[in-house]
Amino acid sequence: MPDFSEACGFIFDCDGTLLDSMDAWTRAEQMLFEAAGPLTPDQEDRIHAAPIEEAARILHEEFGAAESPQAILDHLDGMLMPYYRDEADPLPGAVALVRALHAAGVPCVVVSSSPVRYLQAGLSRAGIADCFKALISTEDCGISKQEPGIYALACEVLGCEPGCVWAVDDAPYALRAMGDFGLQTLGVGNGCSEGRRRELQRAATAYTETLEELL
Repeated sequence: MPDFSEACGFIFDCDGTLLDSMDAWTRAEQMLFEAAGPLTPDQEDRIHAAPIEEAARILHEEFGAAESPQAILDHLDGMLMPYYRDEADPLPGAVALVRALHAAGVPCVVVSSSPVRYLQAGLSRAGIADCFKALISTEDCGISKQEPGIYALACEVLGCEPGCVWAVDDAPYALRAMGDFGLQTLGVGNGCSEGRRRELQRAATAYTETLEELL
């Protein structure tokens, strides 16, 4: 288990890390990705890391999905906003860990490619939205999760230097970007495939199958 005793703050991804929402995103994206044609893993990472409006532009302009970027955004909102509000559940250990850090006075933020309206709805449903100093969305700051600027912003909000901040994510591309910025990183598998597990372990400082194992 990683040693968090010197941690001055935490950055959490939301989807697939705190909330069990990846299947909902897969369902919402299926029609769009099928219309776009076969996408490489790097292309999917680029789309998932980008601000949602930029992701919609890429899907429409570069891959021909839907009749416009706005149609893509409307499709995603129609499927995902009700899900976050009424169905999204926390992943094992997420609520207990976030509440324990909050009770101990350790500042936490969320950094996500999902819009803040999704994050607020889902984390409020889980009862932990108020435990975070900020919900930082790529949509609002216009910075991809593959770029260092979003992690610099998160550290500024936390009031911490990167070296003492732990960043928790389920995506290898994000963990690599976080590590390159100088953050300590924790990959979370949550029942992923063996191949994905190995990729997370290579990308992160430490690995856990679930956040519950840290409690």
